[in-house]
Amino acid sequence: MFPFVNGDCDEDEPEGLRHVPHPDDRLWRHPSEIAAMHTAHANAETARVPTIHVSEPAPKLRRHPGRTVAAGIVAIGAAALTIGVASGQSGSPHASLEAGVVRSVALGGTVDTTTENASREKTNDIAADISAQGEDFLTARVHDEIAASLPRIQAVTAGGMREGSGMFVTNDGHIATSAGLIETAKYVLAWTNDGQRWKARLIASDPVSDVAIIQIESDRWPAVSLGSDNKFRDGQYALALDHNDNTISVGEITSVSSPLLVISQVAAVPGSAIVDDTGVVIAMITDDGTNTRGIRAWTIERVAVDLITSGDTSHNWLGVAVSNGPEADMVVVDDVTIGSPAAQAGLRVGDLINSLDGNPIDDAGALYRQVQQTDAGDDMVLTVTRNGTKLIIIATLALAP
Repeated sequence: MFPFVNGDCDEDEPEGLRHVPHPDDRLWRHPSEIAAMHTAHANAETARVPTIHVSEPAPKLRRHPGRTVAAGIVAIGAAALTIGVASGQSGSPHASLEAGVVRSVALGGTVDTTTENASREKTNDIAADISAQGEDFLTARVHDEIAASLPRIQAVTAGGMREGSGMFVTNDGHIATSAGLIETAKYVLAWTNDGQRWKARLIASDPVSDVAIIQIESDRWPAVSLGSDNKFRDGQYALALDHNDNTISVGEITSVSSPLLVISQVAAVPGSAIVDDTGVVIAMITDDGTNTRGIRAWTIERVAVDLITSGDTSHNWLGVAVSNGPEADMVVVDDVTIGSPAAQAGLRVGDLINSLDGNPIDDAGALYRQVQQTDAGDDMVLTVTRNGTKLIIIATLALAP
């Protein structure tokens, strides 16, 4: 039997068959209900939503969705490497936050906006709170964006276990990690963010760039975005996932003047993805025994595409060692390898390289990138200053020996 849905009920009928009125429609209420209603009404009248003011407009963290390198990957099926545009912002290298926890700003009360003076006084206090907690919000957000894309890597060797990290570069299980980390490994394990352990197979490895590609049999894990490094600067955020406690550690870039980024990042291990404040990968830590040298993202992308599609890659060779010059937009030649394309073209130690193929050279990283983006066998036109005299030198690139 179902209870009646209208009000035509006989008083002698069982209680279960009577229409039960909505609480707001009853003429009589228990005293406890009335007391609770008054309390709720009073709370509704006095409760206020805290208002946050800052003394200056907070800088917006730019988010870059990335783009798919369709032309670079021909035979990977549905897999695709993604690229973003790197941006960053300097900060202290000491903050971390538990995974998934977002800390709210403690205001200690509501903001009274009835007068301009009161609002201005409260603004100053809250601005300090936001400044102190800004990196906590940053690390929580970045963790949510990238943690699932950064597996822990273990290489089992005859001498024991080597620990490192990696990053999913395709959506079908391809992982970029350090070639030195997995060298001579009997087998390699990848631990994903949900605690699962996967046996990974080696696709290919490049000891020159220290990039190796391994793959697990799973397509559940999102690929990272690999960022351009055109606007890197000293002091920029360099964030890394600390696998030991599943937190994001905050570090910074300390030098952008060499082919490898120099990074201050205590949590990084070989193969660690270094990301900026938008969650875009800007570098990967090399297996050089430290946590301070990172392969730039554009190198990871180029080598990963080659290794996945053909199992091999190559590098161009000019044969010079350079450092920052005495002025901006130039580098100084510190060494010339005997028999190299640079030596054959006539470059000398002490020469100042101003441009390559008409493009200004800001630092050693810019020179290296232009060399790698030119085809081996092509001529490169260098504008050089030697003892105050401008020279044009043409060097023919070769493949790295």
